[in-house]
Amino acid sequence: MDYTQLNSSHRKDMLQMIGIDHVDALFEAIPESIRCADGLDLMPALSELELQRSLAEMASHNHGAHDMACFMGCGAYDHFYPALIDQLISRGEFLTSYTPYQPEASQGSLQAFFEFQTQIARLTGLDIANASLYDGATAVAEAALLATNTTRRKEVLVAETLHPEYLAVLRTVLSDLNITIKILEATNGKIDPITVESNCSEQTAAVIVQSPNIWGQVEDWEGCFSKAHDTPKTAAIAVFNPIASSMLKTPGECGADIAAGEGQPLGNALNLGGPYLGLLSAKESYTRKMPGRLVGMTTDEQGRRVFCLTLQTREQHIRGAKATSNVCTNQGLMALRASMFMTTLGSDGLLEMAEQCWHKAHYLADEIAKLDGWKLKYEGVFFNEFTVECPCDVTEVVEFCKSRGVLPGVAAAGRRMQELSSGNELIIAVTEKRTKHEMDALVELFREISP
Repeated sequence: MDYTQLNSSHRKDMLQMIGIDHVDALFEAIPESIRCADGLDLMPALSELELQRSLAEMASHNHGAHDMACFMGCGAYDHFYPALIDQLISRGEFLTSYTPYQPEASQGSLQAFFEFQTQIARLTGLDIANASLYDGATAVAEAALLATNTTRRKEVLVAETLHPEYLAVLRTVLSDLNITIKILEATNGKIDPITVESNCSEQTAAVIVQSPNIWGQVEDWEGCFSKAHDTPKTAAIAVFNPIASSMLKTPGECGADIAAGEGQPLGNALNLGGPYLGLLSAKESYTRKMPGRLVGMTTDEQGRRVFCLTLQTREQHIRGAKATSNVCTNQGLMALRASMFMTTLGSDGLLEMAEQCWHKAHYLADEIAKLDGWKLKYEGVFFNEFTVECPCDVTEVVEFCKSRGVLPGVAAAGRRMQELSSGNELIIAVTEKRTKHEMDALVELFREISP
């Protein structure tokens, strides 16, 4: 971004344009009693060179996945993305674009969103996908709303193994809507289809199951969704990992009616926690109540292929009181990155990435399990994330590894999981970026800290 200072002449012209003599006149509406009379306690002005050195020194204290081996996950993953994505996304027409209401002036953006929708629909094995949501948590909430708006029922069954932060957002969104959330208890880290069957009723709008779940376990989607469908009109909602979907059975293949997920792994950096993007797809029967925007393809009067916003099911200026969602924008820039990422890697590249995640995670899990006192919490199938029980305080493990330049994973007790955690679980994620050297080094650190 260009940095051009304003000079006194610029300021004078601007003040004259709005009819005041001094900048203080802009703040006359603020009572004197709450103004800062003594000035701000700021460091003295620096030259450009001094400022660069000062900022560089402050930045040197920040450490994370950019300079440490990262085994953290729980919804945000340190995946590789090609350098060309940063180059393409930095073009002005992408960085500054807004929701493309005028199709005649926005064909490029509309085509990009159309391609994104197509890619997500294929990735999930479902009929339609919208032009992205805020993040994975709100996508799950929107999926639940989509089901309740469609079925007119007021109960949602949620797997205990859903990401706890997703559950917290879901509870917040549904809290004023007279919709009941019922938790499905897990057995050995997963949901038994019999549990779904015994809890479903004619009041159940949807069953929400995440796979891989918060512990990393691959759930029995087919079994759970089959039992959900035994109750007519009940929607099966799959919360999915887009990288895993390129290797494991897709939500659609497992019987899901709606799929929601976090799109961060698709070419978006960790970004200190955001912005990310929410993924949402569904069967065609849900089209009319789909939140956000659906971009469609048609032809103009001259027979040329064109794109337009086909449905805007939320917009108050269109739907008013009949709006089915409060989504007021999309994560267009993040969705475009995801589309670039999927296009660059292609189906073969995504599959190779998923396979590397799978094999490396299983190698590391096997090596950790050989250590005295360390064991896998669950024996079920996992993708690239698994949970270990530490023989000592998990907080000490995390801090010790951080001091050696490694982010070893996420302490379960600190992720709104106090009710599910025994206190010493460490959730470890392995992506294609992790090397054998890094994984072996993590094992040695665990061995060193073992009592």
